[in-house]
Amino acid sequence: MGQLTIPVAPTMASTSLAQLAESRLRQRTAQAQLPARAVTVPQAAWPEPVTPQPVAVVPGPLPRPFASRWAVQVVAGPALTYRSLTTATSAATPQSTSPPFVYISANSTATPIATLERAALGSAAQVTVRRTLGEHWSLSAGLGYAEYTSGLALQQVHYTVSNHMGPTPDSATTSIHRRDTYRFVTVPVRVGYGWTLSGRWRVGLLAGAEAAVYVGGSNTEGSTYHRVSLGASLGAEARYRLGRGRWELLAQPTATYLLSPLTNYTPYYQRHLFGGAALLGVAFNLP
Repeated sequence: MGQLTIPVAPTMASTSLAQLAESRLRQRTAQAQLPARAVTVPQAAWPEPVTPQPVAVVPGPLPRPFASRWAVQVVAGPALTYRSLTTATSAATPQSTSPPFVYISANSTATPIATLERAALGSAAQVTVRRTLGEHWSLSAGLGYAEYTSGLALQQVHYTVSNHMGPTPDSATTSIHRRDTYRFVTVPVRVGYGWTLSGRWRVGLLAGAEAAVYVGGSNTEGSTYHRVSLGASLGAEARYRLGRGRWELLAQPTATYLLSPLTNYTPYYQRHLFGGAALLGVAFNLP
């Protein structure tokens, strides 16, 4: 038997393709005819610019002095020194056993040599330990050295004795310059009261007493002296701290007066030495 062959008409395939194309065309046309609508796209809300506001800048506190209870101090400097004179014996006449006299006029007017002394430059030094007792109070004690001096300038005039004219000065004169010196080892004790001016500066007042042990010297009268004298002192203090460390610069102008008389031989003048010292140095605050 032979095979049955059914031919496919080419017109049917062409019709299907044409219908598919027409359907797609209608869809596109329908989409194109849809009404247009405005679409609002929300935008991100940006913050409003902030107006700059003035800001008060408060400076930080200055560095405070090193908080230490103990400190070692070393100070030294020149001192202008003098003395006050008192004596139990009258110095009215040269015949008394009072201090030596110098005749300074042709009519034999006598003047005690000691009264002709003048102030002179001495020196002082101290090594002390300071204990801080609170915000304001402090206590210090240590060892020191003090040199009290006075100057004496005289002119010795030679006289020629004449029966008719009396004593007359001649051309021969001699100038005499003496420097009386009294040296002591001292034990100063001071009470201080101070204020902090800023982070680095501190000022205050000092008051106290000191024992002065006489260790030698030279003088016009050649008297003997008490071994130990007692003195009173009054002064001021200024400190400046270096950086943030333990060191401080220190200034202590101090006036001292020896309450005990220096000499122990009453016919001679009783000397009460006093002086003002410009003490400068450093202090080290201990851990």
